[in-house]
Amino acid sequence: MARKTHPLLYRDEKYGFTLTFPRWWKPYTVIKKQKYDKDTEYELHFRFKYKGKIYDDIFALLVYKMTRKEWIKQGYEDSPLSFLAESDSHVFAYITPEELPEAFVDPKSGDYNYKKYGNAIRLLKRMVNQEVPRIVKTLHFSNTANTIRSVPLRSKKVWPLGC
Repeated sequence: MARKTHPLLYRDEKYGFTLTFPRWWKPYTVIKKQKYDKDTEYELHFRFKYKGKIYDDIFALLVYKMTRKEWIKQGYEDSPLSFLAESDSHVFAYITPEELPEAFVDPKSGDYNYKKYGNAIRLLKRMVNQEVPRIVKTLHFSNTANTIRSVPLRSKKVWPLGC
């Protein structure tokens, strides 16, 4: 019987969301919180790690302080970013790399060095092309909505019905 593995849960306390990852990602992923884009409020980069070396992003989750309507108006719908959700006047989006890391290129030939990096390339392609679309679908927001609590009216005099 195959051993059942439990997924990994990433919890972001700042924005109140979770993402679920396959457990096998653990040795190949490093999380880095760093802003690269001046328009984002928050960025979460899931970096590829292989044989102790950290390469480029597998994907990045980006948070913008705007509504979905503003997102569309500013032209983000036609960008490489993919819209994920809108929560509390913030847009959550993600982006995957369009190319393999430059570190995988053989400087002599200018082509990817499949002999040296073949396993890493196959693994990274699987993560980006097959797993990331599944992972981003697991984005879940906790119930952190601010609500006004109802307080009953308290009166010193209670009038009987029909008076």
